[in-house]
Amino acid sequence: MPSFVRAWYVFVALALLTFALTAFVGRVPASLSAAVALPNAALYRAGVHLRETVAAMLERSAYRAEIEALQRDRVALEEAVRRLDLQVEGLERLLDARRAQSPAAVASVPVIARSAGGVGDTLMLGVSGVAGMQPQMPVTSDAGLVGVVTEVTGRTAVVRTLLDPRSRVGVTVRGKGGQGVAIGDAGGVVRVDRFVAEGAVEVGDVVETSAVGGLFPRGLRVGVVVEVLPQDPNELRRSFLVAPAVDLATTLDVVLIAPP
Repeated sequence: MPSFVRAWYVFVALALLTFALTAFVGRVPASLSAAVALPNAALYRAGVHLRETVAAMLERSAYRAEIEALQRDRVALEEAVRRLDLQVEGLERLLDARRAQSPAAVASVPVIARSAGGVGDTLMLGVSGVAGMQPQMPVTSDAGLVGVVTEVTGRTAVVRTLLDPRSRVGVTVRGKGGQGVAIGDAGGVVRVDRFVAEGAVEVGDVVETSAVGGLFPRGLRVGVVVEVLPQDPNELRRSFLVAPAVDLATTLDVVLIAPP
């Protein structure tokens, strides 16, 4: 017979004995009352412990659910804060562009793809929600000129970069003047051909946009001269190569400038 069943029988027997003695004997001896009270007290304590254990388990389960809910709320708040941080960064980028590049800067937008190859070099921008999007908008970053918008859809825009062979940008040399046109070239550089120089062009000179063509704001940084090509003694015009100021491979955001 299982010990639990035996204990139950003993408990019932003691309870009946207590009833009988109380009914027929009167006052029960203290030694017998103590013997009967012992199993009753043990059962009572066991019941109390069981109730406390179940309550503790339920409480821990509730705490666990509350902690998980708080963790989900924390993640959502962190994501919301990050979105706000990105918006603030975009606004700061736009204000910097208006101060340093052109007051016509209208929006800061993300670069979502780049296509670089034999046929051209382009960026795709995410412009959903940007008002006034149109082709021929100059595109810049904080480092300098990126290119120009050539195509606009509802949510994206295509930018022809400085490195695209179809790109044409009127340029001058900062502090030295002169006029020329920068054309995208192989090897990640920009080539300036037949540059009308007012002074000697040297490696390290800064090249920036000029007013030629009327498309780009004057003074946008294009890049730095990395090679001055040999010149025919009878030729007054110079040719040189320029490393772009903007690293297109790592550019994440750009600024759009309203066309003139």
